[in-house]
Amino acid sequence: MRFYRALFIRLGRTAWFTWLSINVVVPIDRFVYRRSGGRFSALHFGRGRAVLPTLLLTTAGRKSGTPRTTPVVYLEEDGRIFVMASNFGQERHPAWSANLLANPEASVQIGTRRMDVRARVATDDEKARFWPRQLALYPTWEAYRHRTDREFRAFVLEQTPGS
Repeated sequence: MRFYRALFIRLGRTAWFTWLSINVVVPIDRFVYRRSGGRFSALHFGRGRAVLPTLLLTTAGRKSGTPRTTPVVYLEEDGRIFVMASNFGQERHPAWSANLLANPEASVQIGTRRMDVRARVATDDEKARFWPRQLALYPTWEAYRHRTDREFRAFVLEQTPGS
């Protein structure tokens, strides 16, 4: 597992792997995560063997209202989920982050656990507090930051009552 993690982190810094991730890995990962009921993905293999903790985030398309699902790396603290909208360091923000800005109601699947959440933009203090943990989890985010001039959006997802 250590080798796979190190390889994933190293390759994540390259432009060709970014392209491959966006166009091949993410769609396959979304499919496998869903079909396995959250037990497997490109970034984790069953319970307790995660290369990176990933969840499936489902938002409503900001124009269409159609549900859109994407795998997202996350941190969890005190029942809150923190997600960073890096989009692999691309010039544009990921669509899911624009969807959350338009409609903060969403759902997540973490492994086999599913819940409805409400998103809010993370404060500057929260981003500063979580950034070192993000880098410890996936150092490639630093390379992503250097690829673009845009500031990454960050969100805190909180479970809605009754879900």
